[in-house]
Amino acid sequence: MTDTSVTIAQRLAFLERELDRLGRSADDMEHELQQNPTDEWSGRRLGAIYAVAGQTWSKIRELRAEQSRQITVIHFDRDAELDDAADLAWRRALC
Repeated sequence: MTDTSVTIAQRLAFLERELDRLGRSADDMEHELQQNPTDEWSGRRLGAIYAVAGQTWSKIRELRAEQSRQITVIHFDRDAELDDAADLAWRRALC
């Protein structure tokens, strides 16, 4: 794995965790809005959370596309016990 691949993987992990947190915050705000639908502050905060979540999701998609363009390295353990199908699949992958 190159340094760039590692950096992309770390950024993806961070952004996915943040998106999950934003989702939980949005759930909380939606619950508060259901309890008090006239609360302007909750409505604005929910809108801001959705905006940030949208930007975060866009960045995640960008990074995933960049990650998919990079070369993938497959580690093969020569000492592992392989059945015939796995051995055949490994040989075909090398061609």
